[in-house]
Amino acid sequence: MKKNIAHLITLTSLCIATLSIIQSCDSNLVIASYLILICSLLDALDGTIARYLNTDTEFGKQLDSFSDMIAFGIAPGILMYNFLYLQFENTTLPYISLLIPIFSSLRLANYNIDINQKKDFLGLPTPVSAILFASIPLIYQYEKNSSILTIITNQWIIGLLIVITSFLLISQLKTFSLRLDAIKNDKRKLFFIFISICILSIFNFTGLPIVILIYILLSIHKSMNQ
Repeated sequence: MKKNIAHLITLTSLCIATLSIIQSCDSNLVIASYLILICSLLDALDGTIARYLNTDTEFGKQLDSFSDMIAFGIAPGILMYNFLYLQFENTTLPYISLLIPIFSSLRLANYNIDINQKKDFLGLPTPVSAILFASIPLIYQYEKNSSILTIITNQWIIGLLIVITSFLLISQLKTFSLRLDAIKNDKRKLFFIFISICILSIFNFTGLPIVILIYILLSIHKSMNQ
């Protein structure tokens, strides 16, 4: 039973991701966004538990990858398609959301065959990409600042964000892992967690894109100093 605990968490994430897709198709975009955020938490949890219980297997890694494709590729892609389709009159631009699952699949396939991506990664991790896109409907729903809403409701800015994020997914940018067992004694990661908590406590969901930007900048800084 112990060896299946992490698998059950992974399958739970997959089910929640599927529910997110259903909610997106029913135009319940806020609920769909929350479900993607839950998947990101479960994704961090299943790997940590597998390593803690020493039940980390090749089967588990492949199962986790398939779950990640649904949760962080297909679900945010459908979420962004429906958000763009429902909020704007442009019926062509929403199809740019196809880039999210396409480049997420390339990112995950590359990760699966690259034995060097253990402690750190090459390219933006798919959960980070998914969190960014999940934050958009939440910011649109809860943000009161009209200037921020103007940016969020600009279809071309969202389209550009999708393109840039897709490029980062398959880029050679070295990004750092936030695995619990990789954080200890790492000042950069501890600083990132501290500043992230502060930003999110002040700006709520609007702070998510800020946190992701800081993550990218810290990764660039680390790459330049290696």
